Amino acid sequence: MNVAVLAAMREPLTYRVPSDMTVRVGQRVQVPLGNRKAVGVAVEPVARVAAGVKIREILKVLDPEAVLTPELLTLGLWIAEYYLAPVGEVFRAMLPLRSETHREKVLALTEKGRARLGELESSLLEEARGSEEARFLSVWSVGGESVKVSGRSLARRFPGRSIQIIQNAVARGFVEITEVRRERARRAVWSVRLAGPALPERPQKLSPVARRILEALARQGPADDHRELLKSSRATLAHLKKLSGGGFLELGEPPRASLASSETTGENGRDLTSEQAQALDELTRLLESQKFEPVLLHGVTASGKTEVYLRLIARCLDQGRTALMLVPEIALTPGVQAQFHARFGNQVEVLHSSLGENLRHDAWWAARRGQARVVLGTRSAVFAPLDSLGVIIVDEEHESSYKQEETPRYHARDAAVVRGRLAQALVVLGSATPSLESYSNAREGKYRLLKLEERVRGRPLAAVEIIDMRLEFRETHTQVPLSRQLLEAMEAELACRRQIMVLINRRGYSWFLLCRACGESVRCVNCSISLTYHRREHRLICHYCGYTALVPSHCPGCGSEYLQYVGEGTEKVEGKIAEMFPQARVARLDRDVARRAGAYQKILGDFRDGKIDILVGTQLIAKGHDFHGVTLVGVVSADQGLSMPDFRAAERTFQLLTQVAGRAGRGDSPGRVLVQTFYPDHYAILLAAGQDYEGFYSKEMRFRRMMHYPPAGALANVIAQSTKLEDAARVARQIGGFLGRMAEQYGLRVLGPASAPLARIEGRYRIQLLIKAQSRARLNEVLRRLEADCDQRGVPPHAVMIDMDPVNIL
Repeated sequence: MNVAVLAAMREPLTYRVPSDMTVRVGQRVQVPLGNRKAVGVAVEPVARVAAGVKIREILKVLDPEAVLTPELLTLGLWIAEYYLAPVGEVFRAMLPLRSETHREKVLALTEKGRARLGELESSLLEEARGSEEARFLSVWSVGGESVKVSGRSLARRFPGRSIQIIQNAVARGFVEITEVRRERARRAVWSVRLAGPALPERPQKLSPVARRILEALARQGPADDHRELLKSSRATLAHLKKLSGGGFLELGEPPRASLASSETTGENGRDLTSEQAQALDELTRLLESQKFEPVLLHGVTASGKTEVYLRLIARCLDQGRTALMLVPEIALTPGVQAQFHARFGNQVEVLHSSLGENLRHDAWWAARRGQARVVLGTRSAVFAPLDSLGVIIVDEEHESSYKQEETPRYHARDAAVVRGRLAQALVVLGSATPSLESYSNAREGKYRLLKLEERVRGRPLAAVEIIDMRLEFRETHTQVPLSRQLLEAMEAELACRRQIMVLINRRGYSWFLLCRACGESVRCVNCSISLTYHRREHRLICHYCGYTALVPSHCPGCGSEYLQYVGEGTEKVEGKIAEMFPQARVARLDRDVARRAGAYQKILGDFRDGKIDILVGTQLIAKGHDFHGVTLVGVVSADQGLSMPDFRAAERTFQLLTQVAGRAGRGDSPGRVLVQTFYPDHYAILLAAGQDYEGFYSKEMRFRRMMHYPPAGALANVIAQSTKLEDAARVARQIGGFLGRMAEQYGLRVLGPASAPLARIEGRYRIQLLIKAQSRARLNEVLRRLEADCDQRGVPPHAVMIDMDPVNIL
């Protein structure tokens, strides 16, 4: 049997199946690997092994059923082949499962300990029989001499004293400590309801906790999830079981909620627009065909794409099939999750990397066993083990966060299309600003194209105005983050009690700390990047490796005291706005804030409820939010991304500006967007102001064709990296020589080797080669031959990073 070991191994390994063992393809197995044991996935049986080859046996089957279906196995093997990723790493990413067992330290009574227990029990002295030592050793007498007791159990029996007692018993030879593997207990979720129609007649016999539980059930009705009831009534599961045993309440399986949606009206009772209805009817027709169909749904901001998604999923469930929806950011999941739970109830499970191990494990198995019929999640949810998949929806398909930046470097959007083909499912890619790759596929007929060109309720798109910051500087002779025009507009909106969003796509307070004497900035010790100043922490922080440093009082290079904070981030703009408008309620939302537990949901909830007047933030505030009170959006440093050494810089700028402009005017009042820029004539900014996607696509594609960048060609990014610059340079020369020999045969264009734009990250020097080709198949073949050449030369795998279809080339 070929087994993909869940480790950095490029190919499966062959193991013998013992005669008394049955192994199915897709099951997890335990196998010997060197001098240790490892977990792998059985991928295919092997008919015969070459004579004389010794192979080792599989040790154990870990699952009673296959954890990966043939569909997911094929998808994983495709990812490993296309993205040149170790197959074991791919399957490890696909299986976010905790181990079914865990290691635990247990204590057993020794012969000496049994003898000592006998002495104490037969003692004539009551103090000896009732001593702490006797009570400790008698723990083993309850379950028999061979019983093994966990340290956690002893800690509960002897709170505050267990460690000292155990150490003393071990030192005297009364107990011995060993380590065992035990199966994890499964945490059930119970529904709770009162056993009778009302509270008991004599509640005075109940404890205060029990009364709180029963009163909560009488007031709120049955609870579908006992954990919520326990939280609200400040109780424990033991209290519930005691009440259940006393006949006061009933515990049962949580119900599977039925659909709450309507085919004819939306969440607020609104009818679909004619465009929404036409798009939904066409998508339903494709869904009913039960064939693979990729569709690009290009809808302007606030055109009602989410409502189309929800109704399409409802129709998919009506057909007895399952649905998968991907969103680009974990931060967006709670808002979308609320909509999905309101519509589909407990049929929904959420999967993303920020979930705890237990929650992720339970959600995965709920999908695998058919208890969940809808899965909502981020990039990794594309591997959700749903059977009978009917539709896959990738919302905001243009987002770069769908591309994984660590091994395996897959793109979830493209993996979703491949999975849809394997499952014969409908795949819907939705966006107001589609990626050039997807729109090119739609134009070439590879995808169907559906459009929503009008906002719901006939609301107009927000009016966008460009503010030339060069002119602002000439007239005011000051460099400030907020222009006079933007400040005046904000004052007017606040006077009308309307809400404002201000986007600046850079977190922190200042970009870096500059010495005005020698011109040096304070840089990261691990990366070739300046440290960003964060005022709240009063620290200089690297946004790539997390290194932090104290803010110096003098220049570390020349000792000068003339240090200047350069540039502005979200912290600084938030402070300036609070200073300019002291009566306004100002809040900030960026990744620094979102890391605090519950902060993201609270800020968005307060903003939605009108408790915040001005919200300052990074691109987190530009994606997918529906705030009806926002009438003004200000964009600070709109051209910031245009200076990046990346061929996608213009596309990203256009997408960000168009998306953030779509946050304004979603209610009854019209919206206005003010864009501050030092490049007012750049086509990305001008066309974003006009929200002219077709114009941008036409302009940008001319550049891509001329320079042979995707989607006009295939691209791979190869980086030689090492903690020593000379080692990285040596490997890069070898790679450059190999690609030079391949260039003419395969029609390649090779840029480099040269230092990567970020020449050093996390202590590793990086030298880059960009490879362009007309055919992805031929490029993939070259990269496979490159891997083989590196192996032959003894280049360690971690010294070469290969990124197929890169989204970020920094």
